[in-house]
Amino acid sequence: MKEEKNLTRREMREKILEERSREKGDFRRGKTISRHQKEHSERSENQKLVIRRRKLGAFFVILAIFISLISIFLFQFISKVSVVSNESKSQNLSKYEKSVEEYLNINPSERILSNLNKNALLESLQKDYPEVLSISDIKFNGLTSYKIYLDFRKPVASWLVDGKEFFVDSEGVSFNINNFEKPSLNIIDDSGAIVSNGKNVASSSFFSFIGKLVSAANKQGLEISKIRIPPLSLRQVEVSVKGVSYFARMSTADSAEGQIINFKKAIEYFITHKISLNYIDLRIEGKGYYK
Repeated sequence: MKEEKNLTRREMREKILEERSREKGDFRRGKTISRHQKEHSERSENQKLVIRRRKLGAFFVILAIFISLISIFLFQFISKVSVVSNESKSQNLSKYEKSVEEYLNINPSERILSNLNKNALLESLQKDYPEVLSISDIKFNGLTSYKIYLDFRKPVASWLVDGKEFFVDSEGVSFNINNFEKPSLNIIDDSGAIVSNGKNVASSSFFSFIGKLVSAANKQGLEISKIRIPPLSLRQVEVSVKGVSYFARMSTADSAEGQIINFKKAIEYFITHKISLNYIDLRIEGKGYYK
């Protein structure tokens, strides 16, 4: 290799260009390494941000689920009840509230609304208060507070037994607390049947007959004032109407409508012929006997 001083001008120029080219190449390689390190650092930071965001997202999801569960619990939990009724004339419903509270204290798991057994609660109420017919609704009344809506039995007649007044509804269930207006129809029981509060005192067919009897009488312009059950029988009744001094014996096994029509015809006949009597027996279809 020639010494620098022995190089020709052309060789010197080529040497200088070669050195410059080598310096530029070294610079580009350093620049490439620096850029790679910078990109790697940015990628690591982005990955850390993604992980941090995922952790925050998971935390907020868990927090939202927890708050939702607490809210559902608070909105479902029954700590206080109030009893209301849209149909009852009585405003003193605190005794029913106390009975509901006693039931919930005995069955604490049913303080969660979704666990509440309405049928069992109704049965518990009816043991002490047979005048309760049903639980019509349960509505939210504020945090951990609910309103229970009760329906009460509506009497179709009052029932007098040994000087004690019971009321009976269309299902034949007796009770002694009436939350409605007193019915005008009075049933006097001389049959000797034992009436127990909350028990069926007559079959559903008997009270179906009574209901049809009242309806048919109203259609015929007659107002029934009293129904008496004679001794040792629930198969016949003695029916009195307003403005007529005598009663009619009717069979509870036959048509109420037909017997009422016959009774009206008999009343008109006796008025026309000015006949006085104590009673008329209409238990045999198509015939009437009077005394």
